[in-house]
Formats: sequence, C-alpha cells, structure tokens
Amino acid sequence: MARPARSAPAFPRSYVNTAVRQSLDAFSAKPSIPGIEAVLAAAQRGGLAVDVTGSTAASGLRIRTVPSTDGRPVLPLFTSLAELGLAVPEDQRATVQGTLMPAAQALGLIETADFVAVQFDPGSCAVIVQRSLVEAALGLTPLES
Repeated sequence: MARPARSAPAFPRSYVNTAVRQSLDAFSAKPSIPGIEAVLAAAQRGGLAVDVTGSTAASGLRIRTVPSTDGRPVLPLFTSLAELGLAVPEDQRATVQGTLMPAAQALGLIETADFVAVQFDPGSCAVIVQRSLVEAALGLTPLES
C-alpha cells in the first residue's frame, strides 16, 4: 500500500522575504509615502512570519501582538523567522513560536482584530504602518486624502 505523498511546506524555515526587507531598508534610509507604498506592495508577495507563541492544539493558532503607546494592538510581521527571534529577549528565543504564511494572508490579518497598525521587523528596523494604509494597499478601503 502506497503512502500518500506529503506536500512540502510552502516556505522553508530559512526563508527570508528579501523584497520586503529591501523595501524596509530603503524606506528607513529615506522615509517617504512612495517608500511605504513600495513596502506594502512588496508585502503582498512571498511570505511573512507571524508570532504564534503560546498556540497549542487545544487553543488553535493565536497571533501574538504588541501594544501601541496607548495600549491598542499592533500586528507585528516579520521578513523571516530569524527576524522574529530578534524581537524577543535572548533568554526567551528558545520558546518563541513562529509560522511562515503567504504574505498577502499575513498582511490581511489586519482585518481580524482592532489593530491600529502593522509593525514590520520590530526587532531591527521596526517600521510601523497605520491600518488605513494597509487596508488601502489590500484594496479593502480607498485611501483617504
């Protein structure tokens, strides 16, 4: 009896979304509206990592968030699992859990809660993008002038 073929994971654990990372670096060097638009365009392709620390089979997948300065939730997204590791204290890195998912799906998590923003690579460049810009990039709402 033949065993069913296993599907390979969509992204290897060593995956890095270099297009997003390069856009983040360019934006950090010279912040601009076209720069953040380039980040958001790149963030809809490839994969992104999300922090799912604390998820269990019983609880299901839980996305860990960070609070904004006023306590409202911010969705952290990472260009790699290594970047996720940089966002937690070194003594907690062994217990951090992350998963790689299609980038557009990860960015679309903005709709799942009352997030005020997305923060890309909080452990290094920490670029924050307000929710309205993310929703506009995803085609969920028109960009307000």
